[in-house]
Amino acid sequence: MTIRKALLAQSGMLVLSLIASAFYAARLPDQVPTHWGVSGQPDAYGSKWINLLLSPGLLLLFIGLTVALPLISLKGFKIDTFGGTYGYVMTLASGLFLAIHLVILQASTGSGFDMTRVMLVLIMLFFAFMGNVLGRVKRNFFVGIRTPWTLADERVWKETHRSAGKLWFVGGLIGAIVSVLGIPFYIVFAYLMVLAVVPVIQSYLIYRRVVESP
Repeated sequence: MTIRKALLAQSGMLVLSLIASAFYAARLPDQVPTHWGVSGQPDAYGSKWINLLLSPGLLLLFIGLTVALPLISLKGFKIDTFGGTYGYVMTLASGLFLAIHLVILQASTGSGFDMTRVMLVLIMLFFAFMGNVLGRVKRNFFVGIRTPWTLADERVWKETHRSAGKLWFVGGLIGAIVSVLGIPFYIVFAYLMVLAVVPVIQSYLIYRRVVESP
């Protein structure tokens, strides 16, 4: 997906989010849940405009970032060298924002579903779809697993991202399934943290093997 196509897709998502907000605006009470605890039940309330406008605002910000990041990327770390993958990643992240927005709006009506579990499913699917293309992300300062060790060496970057891509794709799908099956929140959350932290540790170990070993 080119950056231009990504911007078109993101603009469409922004329009959809605004339409959804307009649809729900008259249906929501003035005070709605703005935060949900680990039990999936609301534990904080605020103005309905927070839920109506926050995600569209984030989508607009992400559209701006999609344009800006390639322009400010440094020589030798140019995003343009993997523009198609970059466009896909930014569109995927925007899609996550849109999905969360729709879920929050529906939950704000008082629908009795486990908000936390739904959010975990969405995040796990994001990891899976991200993992599917992670190996194509080239060295840069904005997208991917940006540790001191991956940024220091091209070989470490490539090996880390190939390994992490497989982990995230398979692990994300498994995580989405176990979330749907009702595995306790703390177990799924710990599993999510493992998916996030393992590539960081891997990048250090790969650096030691590839760069520092005699």
